[in-house]
Amino acid sequence: MIIGNVGLDSSARFAFQSHAHTDHFVSGEAIFATKATKFLSHLRKGGFYREIEFGKTFYLDEFRAKLYPAGHMLGSAGIKLWLENGTLFYTGDTKWFKLRTAERSRFPRADFLVMEATFGVPSFTFPAPREAEKKLIAFVEEALDRGKRPVLYVNQTGKAQEVMKILEAHGYTVKTSREILKVARVYSKFGVTFGNIDPDGEVVLRSYRSPRVKNSLSPWELTVSGFGRLKLSNHADFWELMRIVEKVNPERVFTVYGFAREFARILRGLGYTAESIEPNTGLRI
Repeated sequence: MIIGNVGLDSSARFAFQSHAHTDHFVSGEAIFATKATKFLSHLRKGGFYREIEFGKTFYLDEFRAKLYPAGHMLGSAGIKLWLENGTLFYTGDTKWFKLRTAERSRFPRADFLVMEATFGVPSFTFPAPREAEKKLIAFVEEALDRGKRPVLYVNQTGKAQEVMKILEAHGYTVKTSREILKVARVYSKFGVTFGNIDPDGEVVLRSYRSPRVKNSLSPWELTVSGFGRLKLSNHADFWELMRIVEKVNPERVFTVYGFAREFARILRGLGYTAESIEPNTGLRI
């Protein structure tokens, strides 16, 4: 979305990047993001980043602004802008519930809310993170009890580190790819350390892009995602998105990504003024 010279997870002269997943990478004369997002992004791309701390007021071109933790992954942020006719809060990808490796999310009051709707229909109802953890550990324990080495397919940035931390908390060692280790090293610079990395680890972590293990038994492979068999997601599900709307209490809602149209229609049915918008388009308020 673009407002004036400012891009919100969109390339523009001045761009805000909410987090370090590649589908949210932006370019511009200056990219405003948290320090963690800058470090993680530099594993994959260049660009001049201006580091912004959570809760500190700064100016993004002509707009006064402030970042709030989004809870999606380490360093992920939402941004509040002070416009001429009110305040706007943009979430990007976010999570209501606290994850082990991300800052606890915060959602300020704003007049306008622009929010992702990746899982914006009621059929997407995820277990709370700790409940999903129990299912993950049960899968790992069953595989090991049967003499099998469990293989988990995860997003290499964010989800992999969350799963690594969960396994560490339950006493399991992990064998990971080089790409996942690079990201984990950046996490450690920000205090999220991993003491369970082992080249002969009990559990294997592979990125989504990795080929399936040759001659492996599929029952002992598991995709960990909101779209996978195990719903351990770092995105908000439908009900978390509804909580965020209630918390921000906006006069008007703009939805984007995923089930944006469906979520906007549901919000209108509940009495909100809501509409879906396309990514990377100009926003007029």
